[in-house]
Amino acid sequence: MLTEAGFVRLVKQIAKADEGGKPETIKKLLMDTGRKNFPESKKWFYDDVLANIYAQLGEMSRSVQHYKQEMEHAELIPHDVRLMSYSNLLMYLHYLELGNEEMNYWHKGYNSLFADIQPYHSYVLTQPAVESAKVKIKLGYLSTDFFGHIVTNFILQLFLHHNRQRFEIFVYQAAGEKDEVTNWLKNMVDVWCDLSACSAQEAAARIHADSIDILVDLSGHTRGGRTLQIAAYHPAPIQICGIGWFDTTGLAAMDYFLTDKYCHTQENAADFTEKMLCLPESHFCYTPGEAVLSCDNIRQEHDSLVFGCFNNFAKITDSMLLSWREILEKVSEAKLYLKNVSRDKFHVDKMYQRLQMLDFPLARCIIEAGEENYLEKYLEVDIALDTYPYPGGGTTCEAIFMGCPVITQYGRRHGSRFGLSILSNIGLGELAAETRQGYVERAVSLANDRELLKLLHNNLRIMMQKSPLMDGKGYTKAIEAKYRQIWQDFSDKCRNTKHI
Repeated sequence: MLTEAGFVRLVKQIAKADEGGKPETIKKLLMDTGRKNFPESKKWFYDDVLANIYAQLGEMSRSVQHYKQEMEHAELIPHDVRLMSYSNLLMYLHYLELGNEEMNYWHKGYNSLFADIQPYHSYVLTQPAVESAKVKIKLGYLSTDFFGHIVTNFILQLFLHHNRQRFEIFVYQAAGEKDEVTNWLKNMVDVWCDLSACSAQEAAARIHADSIDILVDLSGHTRGGRTLQIAAYHPAPIQICGIGWFDTTGLAAMDYFLTDKYCHTQENAADFTEKMLCLPESHFCYTPGEAVLSCDNIRQEHDSLVFGCFNNFAKITDSMLLSWREILEKVSEAKLYLKNVSRDKFHVDKMYQRLQMLDFPLARCIIEAGEENYLEKYLEVDIALDTYPYPGGGTTCEAIFMGCPVITQYGRRHGSRFGLSILSNIGLGELAAETRQGYVERAVSLANDRELLKLLHNNLRIMMQKSPLMDGKGYTKAIEAKYRQIWQDFSDKCRNTKHI
């Protein structure tokens, strides 16, 4: 049994290995010690650290397993650790092919972590009727990602095109990471507030003091659910989640979830604790970054067709690899080009091992670590293959903008349908399949139609630019109409009940 002194010593060793970027060392320290040798009051620590390490190593099923074990000792876990770990669990569940019952069980259990919180629950409407042209609705955007992050590419158009006669824009930065993009964004809004040094309660108090009418959470359970911990206090009368998160938050204080007609179905609405705020076309609006715009997109013809995937390797399940192996079997001499997000060569070696175990033709596979200037590599890919059940969002948009068509698979769950929404909005919904076999067939069919493939390569960027996916003004107008609608509903309710 690990003594108190032994535990302290182990924690110091883990901290040192973590500073040195040595996850395998941390894993060995914990495995050598053994979970059974941790006292009951410290077993959560074993699971929490090992869950995080397995996530770093891309072994998502093992990460999820340890987070679940950790939650069995929830009453012993420090509250802030429990909140972060639970959000991490919900994030990593999406890398696995799990049933809806299990997914909903974990998501809808999140709200119980806030049983002791006293939310701001009494809102009295003091403003004139929302129809008045003089009224400005106070919009608050809350995120951990107001810097050079992919989420920025999907919120930029909102900041650029909001109707400033009808809306006042507040931005709440919930994490400390910032760069030149942060400074650029600051100049686009009315009020910018850095809450990164505040506790969740302090941050909520600041938002409430600003009398925000509608608070939009752009991060959800990413980064340990920091923004949801703030939203749990319900600092604004109307709270919406979306864009940076793809499933229910499970939080009772979250009123609405932003979606569109492709991601939202009557069936998956039952998975949400929020009301669905459904846009008529895309709930995304993509703005290509400077790195994309500066790339040459003149494609070279390949003797052998190249399928590619530049998504995080952790998203690539064995089931997905088997689909890709079948595609290679049906398209003679085709190659598979996989480029990871991480720059760690460890993940490349591990992917080769996985492919070897699944009897892939390794001579037809190219596996690379991530790199800063990876976008031009899309010119070496003829057809991009999306991942399932956790598809790409930013990577899908990058591939299409670089002139590379994407084949995607979708399922019941909202987040699995992002590829379907993106492709449908540019007029290529037929490249999305509801089944594994349909996915394989679409990839093979497109590979065998070189004329269509060439046509797509030459026209995809223009198709995307003319689609709802890049119509910033139309997108903002559609979202503002939804904001006004729900504010009107809230106003009517307040007038009828005096408060809510």
